[in-house]
Amino acid sequence: MKSNINKLILIEVIAGILFAFIASKILHMTAALQIMYLPFELIGKGLRFLSLSSAIGNVIAIIIYAAISMIPAIYIIYQRKRGRTQKEDILLVAFTGLLFYSLYMFINPGLMYQKMPDIFSMDQSSLIVMKIIYAFIIYSVLIMWLIMKAIRFLGDDSQKNWKSRLYFGMKGLIAALVSYYTLLITYAKTFELLHKSENKLQNVSSIEWFKSVLQLLPIIMTILLFINIIHVVKAIEDHKEEQQMMTVARLASVAKVTAVVTVISDFILNFYQFLLGATLQNVNVTFAPDVSMEPLIIAFGALIFHEYFKRTKQLKEENDQFI
Repeated sequence: MKSNINKLILIEVIAGILFAFIASKILHMTAALQIMYLPFELIGKGLRFLSLSSAIGNVIAIIIYAAISMIPAIYIIYQRKRGRTQKEDILLVAFTGLLFYSLYMFINPGLMYQKMPDIFSMDQSSLIVMKIIYAFIIYSVLIMWLIMKAIRFLGDDSQKNWKSRLYFGMKGLIAALVSYYTLLITYAKTFELLHKSENKLQNVSSIEWFKSVLQLLPIIMTILLFINIIHVVKAIEDHKEEQQMMTVARLASVAKVTAVVTVISDFILNFYQFLLGATLQNVNVTFAPDVSMEPLIIAFGALIFHEYFKRTKQLKEENDQFI
């Protein structure tokens, strides 16, 4: 289990660095979040090129456009024939209409200017923001449907082995969080450094590296927290009390270190910015106060769980003595 998680994190780190190089050096993106709409951008450009190539190309583009947009509806029809449709599948009907509309906008990005709020300026940066918004809406509907499906799957008491499904869901959720967190942070920080090095003629200042290291330390500790949480769930699933206590105690230790590292990193970074504010302005580096709340919240939750688990075990041992 531990080996698989370590391999997963290594793959996520490599993938994040690779995506950052592709986005920054090959696709020449100016913002890390542009990768959110990359699939739709490629589909839109491809269909637009095919449509403008010839009359036959236009017909083929329309067919491909309709086929892609109808994928959720086709899935619903297939599931309905098998008698497996559920209430949450109504989201896929809305998702079909959303795909039709959103892909059309990506095929004709000039139309997005007409949908921009008045506070936006009519420039390329505003168009990037609009594309990110469209992509975010698409992902949010899909994620909502997946979450509702997962809740139904884990809460179905009519099936056997509900405990194994529950533990599987818990481990899967935490593993997904670890993957998302690792991939996102690795990609974002690598993209940021690549973008700044390009703007500064391949020269990233030591201050930027210093800031990146201080910001990454709490993130690394948070990933270690998630990994230890997976080990705790695995120990509970195996019903090994000694292993449970060891993993929970290890989780508490990592949580304490995470809290300390996070507070110290934020303090050093913010104090360093305060003392060297004038110097930072001279090298044209913008700093904002850093407060890493997520690692502290997760670490605090882990410590509460440790105390609850410890007290529960003590109470069980006292009850066993009376019996």
